[in-house]
Amino acid sequence: MRFFCIFFVLVFFTACGNSAVTVFNNIGDDEIHIGVVYPVALRDRDTYLRQGIELAVEQINAEGGVLGRSLRTVIRDDENDAHIAMQIANTMYEQGITAVVGHWSTNICYFVADVYQENRVVMITPAATGTNLFEYKSHYIFRMGSNHDIYAEAIARHMSEEGFSRAAIFHSDDEYGNDFALNIERALSKENIIVIDRITNISPASIDSIMARWNAFDCDGVVVAALMPGIIEPIQLIRGANRDIPIFGADNFYRTNFSSYFEGYMENIFKAAFDFDSLCGNFHEKFRETYGHDPDIRAISGYAAVRLIADAMEAAGTTDSTAIADFLSQLENHPTVFGKLSYNEISHEFENFNVGIIRLGD
Repeated sequence: MRFFCIFFVLVFFTACGNSAVTVFNNIGDDEIHIGVVYPVALRDRDTYLRQGIELAVEQINAEGGVLGRSLRTVIRDDENDAHIAMQIANTMYEQGITAVVGHWSTNICYFVADVYQENRVVMITPAATGTNLFEYKSHYIFRMGSNHDIYAEAIARHMSEEGFSRAAIFHSDDEYGNDFALNIERALSKENIIVIDRITNISPASIDSIMARWNAFDCDGVVVAALMPGIIEPIQLIRGANRDIPIFGADNFYRTNFSSYFEGYMENIFKAAFDFDSLCGNFHEKFRETYGHDPDIRAISGYAAVRLIADAMEAAGTTDSTAIADFLSQLENHPTVFGKLSYNEISHEFENFNVGIIRLGD
């Protein structure tokens, strides 16, 4: 069924004409281009992904480039739309780009992965966390970061250590929310924490009955498995009804403007997050010096992904995508801004990240 759906989309774009091809630059022998694809207009508002990527390119070129050639990015906005993303994925291959940093969500990555895999284009997603992304074996597809399992385990472990016993889960009824909620429920169960409720809707009309139910079952914590902006009103409603009940999230709370939506509601809000104190090298200092503010996790992921692609090209002595993929798939204790990372061939991600729980609003 998955093959049929993707085949249909490809046929559709072939029949309608691929207008996106004309917007790409020609690639000269004096430059190496890598693709950068994500919902630009959306994510540039609340993450620093682009800045992390730009800093990596700037530093690499200052160091002499890659294989003696300047590194350049081809940035495209997929609008978090599967059709647009598929079209861009095909044009990346047609324009001779052998490595892409992108796409953003697991759902979009799930669609484009087959295109990159079949065309032998390396893709490193800087943000997708869904555990089902690698349902099929993909030699050219990689994840820069932790999947939902890692975040769920960190949240459940923290709740157990802090004496939580009965939790509720609020999640969106979509691929992200259902996947994350399932992982949370499993992780809580391993820590002997009972899930007393799992709901997909919190509204002004329902909040009183929801809180009455949670109070009746002695709920002592809530895990949110939904994305911005869909979590704004539910969290405000929960916090408005109970100022003290702890609320937990993970990558769904990774937005530079997150706290701006919850002014007056930030008490006891936590997120599972990478430990920034474990960053290596002078990245943090250089980023702050360049942009005037601290990096977020997406800036670090984008920076690390570009650096890994450059390292792979240098090590292989070529820009050939198969050689890049071979290098990345054999990575072991490779030095990065995250520390020494290794490739996990089962989850297709680079691992050894330090994930802990951060209290927001402090």
